[in-house]
Amino acid sequence: MSENEGTYLFLSGADMDPTEVRKAFPNARFVARGFTEAHAGEISANFASVIASPGVGDVWGILLTTPDTIDGNPKRHKITTDDGRTVTAVVIGHKMVSGFKRSVYAAAKYWELPTGYTGRLATVVPKLGVTGAARPD
Repeated sequence: MSENEGTYLFLSGADMDPTEVRKAFPNARFVARGFTEAHAGEISANFASVIASPGVGDVWGILLTTPDTIDGNPKRHKITTDDGRTVTAVVIGHKMVSGFKRSVYAAAKYWELPTGYTGRLATVVPKLGVTGAARPD
């Protein structure tokens, strides 16, 4: 894609929430699921230990294209799509895989990211319910 055609965006974590994506990027369209190599310092602390252990890991997310320009000097990463294409995209968000743990996991499941990846996310998501509590008779 040339600069005249628009910009690729890479979203991960809770930034992939479909309702929020539509609000934040109304002119964007979905291209593919994809991943990028990221250092632990680029990933939110909630998930860095299961994704970038030790140090570097693959962050999965969604690739969008938008005719809009992104202001400033945004961080860019090389993204490999699930069908093997490679593009350079603007990484959305201060940290990758950020947001509330359940929201990150729900967005990953919604976009059908690879099961190995969502499984790693699930390991740090608190389970619903209270364990070890006394049950009333």
